[in-house]
Amino acid sequence: MMARNEKGTGSLYQAKDKTWVYQYNEDGKRRTRRFKKKAEARLFIESLNKANAILISRADSGPSPARATGVITVGDWFDRWLETYAKPSVKLSTYCSYELYIRAHIKPMIGEKYMNTITADELQAFFNDRGANGNLQRQGGLSPKTLTNIRNMMHIAFDQALKNGMITVNFVESVRLPKAEKKEMRVLDREEQRRLIAAAHLAPEPAAFGIIFDLFAGLRIGELCGLRWKNVNMDDHSIRVCETRNRLPNFDDTIETSTSVRTVESTKTSNSRRTVYMTDSLYKDFQQYMNIQLSIKKQYPSYNPDGYVFCQENGDPYEPRTYEDLFKRCVRQAGIKDANFHALRHTFATRSLEQGMDIVTLSRLLGHANPSVTMDKYGHAIDDHKRQSVQRLDDLYSAPPQPPNPQPAPKGQWMTMEW
Repeated sequence: MMARNEKGTGSLYQAKDKTWVYQYNEDGKRRTRRFKKKAEARLFIESLNKANAILISRADSGPSPARATGVITVGDWFDRWLETYAKPSVKLSTYCSYELYIRAHIKPMIGEKYMNTITADELQAFFNDRGANGNLQRQGGLSPKTLTNIRNMMHIAFDQALKNGMITVNFVESVRLPKAEKKEMRVLDREEQRRLIAAAHLAPEPAAFGIIFDLFAGLRIGELCGLRWKNVNMDDHSIRVCETRNRLPNFDDTIETSTSVRTVESTKTSNSRRTVYMTDSLYKDFQQYMNIQLSIKKQYPSYNPDGYVFCQENGDPYEPRTYEDLFKRCVRQAGIKDANFHALRHTFATRSLEQGMDIVTLSRLLGHANPSVTMDKYGHAIDDHKRQSVQRLDDLYSAPPQPPNPQPAPKGQWMTMEW
């Protein structure tokens, strides 16, 4: 039985194999699309009609595309956008995150909807569901930060579709997400810092010096593992942070393992590529550490061929998770509880502010996008520093002298005031 739509828009009918067939005219040619379910066909027809209506409305304003380019599912568009627009312009780690968001969340939930017919309510419902049930490893939803990352990615993809004339409005802009609760940062107190430095000095692995180094440099763990001697300027007592080492998924079918550790040239953001300077005391210890590596290299020429500053005893580079294991051993030896590697970065920032470093300089040393990010993270330390600085004025304070006792006026006379 054939179910016809409006005149000129095509016909929908169920074939003998129980699939639904839609036939329509496009660019002067007869097109046929098959669907497993009638509802799927209806969604396609709705998208096609809306796209054609847009083309007709634009006809009077100038040249328009010959076909309804908006007739594409959300899943198909995001696959195309990822490979055509995102991949050439983003870091590999960002590409891997985008691929996961699309494959694990967008395509299973809204992938069959069409770009030009999906509504703001449907997008909001998608994010509400992911916030409640989106965690892939355990019960519960995605964190507010992950939801924000997905929304930011979807906004870019929908904006590209808008520029391409596929949609008329970017409904991602209307999505509202829960506010992320600020997690309390773990900052080592001065006694914990002293004990950790001592434990790192006593560790059998020479690369444990990287823990001490990071307390006075504030690098991310991937940046520390990716630091190479070619980016160290001993004359200037500085390092250039421009590479990061991370474990990323493999998309090459010729590679058997699902993930591999790679060092990539760009760090988190453009501001993350930065120069960090060493204190004089840190430089002396760093120089001794370098001499240890040079002596090993002299004895074993094949040692550390890629020139990583902090490498394993056999010369292989560390990956972040194995260096985190080394850090945890030192933390246990120091008797410190509840501290991960990122606590070193927070401790560096807090100590720097306590010593009077200005927020702009600290922001550049940390590689933040702008000083407001640093202020948002470490504003509490600035308040403590201001309180301590003001307290130093207490030594200059002295109680004001008591005013002299006024002389009583003679009886029968008025006291006059001169202005």
